[in-house]
Amino acid sequence: MLDIHVPELSAHEHLRTAIAEVRPSFISFVIAFIVAAMQWVGHRDLFTLIRYTDRGIIWLNLLTLFAVCLLPFGSALLSRYYEDPLALRLFGLILIGTSVARTAIWAYATLRPSLIHEPLDRASIWSGLALSVFPVAVYIIAFAIAGVSSPASLAVYASGPSCISSRSRCCAC
Repeated sequence: MLDIHVPELSAHEHLRTAIAEVRPSFISFVIAFIVAAMQWVGHRDLFTLIRYTDRGIIWLNLLTLFAVCLLPFGSALLSRYYEDPLALRLFGLILIGTSVARTAIWAYATLRPSLIHEPLDRASIWSGLALSVFPVAVYIIAFAIAGVSSPASLAVYASGPSCISSRSRCCAC
């Protein structure tokens, strides 16, 4: 879900009540939008390092696109079933998938110096890899606690983008 519908009011319903019912949709929309925006920015930054592409990069890029295209489904599922651990975990799997796919592009490109503009030193490669893996760790935590506390899991998903963006300005986020 990457849109929010204006609620329809019945004859005796107040707008405040209807807006409260839209809140889960709004929260899942915001999380999905921020994740998609971060993926977009990170993807753009990553590809400023890449000079040439090959089939491997193209397939990994398509895998990333596939995971990002699942965000509206995960968001819609989360907006309707935000207290259900299964919905939280499926949303988490989508977020994990986006981050793992981007990590794979980072690893693939940096292990093939002929694909990037300038060779990176080992410290930069490992630093980029760590920054790329960090979101996976955040999303795994949210995934793991979904069965124990749905609100805590949702809070970790919601706070994940701010934690991730504060850790990196790098292409590997």
